[in-house]
Amino acid sequence: MGVKKRVVVYYSLSGNTQKAAEMIAKKLGADIEVLKLTKEYQMNGHGIFLKGGMQAIFEMRPELQALSKDLAQYDEIILGTPIWAGKCAPAINTFIKDKIIKEKITAVFTSSGGGDNDKCINNLKKKLPNMKYVAALADSKNKLAAFNEANINKLIGEILNGERKKN
Repeated sequence: MGVKKRVVVYYSLSGNTQKAAEMIAKKLGADIEVLKLTKEYQMNGHGIFLKGGMQAIFEMRPELQALSKDLAQYDEIILGTPIWAGKCAPAINTFIKDKIIKEKITAVFTSSGGGDNDKCINNLKKKLPNMKYVAALADSKNKLAAFNEANINKLIGEILNGERKKN
């Protein structure tokens, strides 16, 4: 089997997950796709955290805009999500409801301001049968963000080593 065709798919509200997604896509030579809600959250005060957090807790599935790429042409999806209330962003719930997409996700990276990456990753492991690689990243305002690039490089290495083992 040749080199896998990969796409990094992510949702980002404040830009932290976007920054990581762009770095991962560049290092892997992967395409990139951003998930956008049909009704974006209003960025005013704490209301966004209440609404988004509630949707995350109850694993709601807000409607997404159409994707710009045909994901059927990709062998592998690397998924990125911020963590809200210990869970993935609601847009991710909508995205992974498709069985074919779910099976293509082999790696996940999370971005957290509160350090609840493990809870989110354990929840996603139950939903994503082929998830093998994870990277827990910190919000850029967190002192642990100093380790983000090293954690991303580790994730890239694991993905590429996993590919080499199969060939």
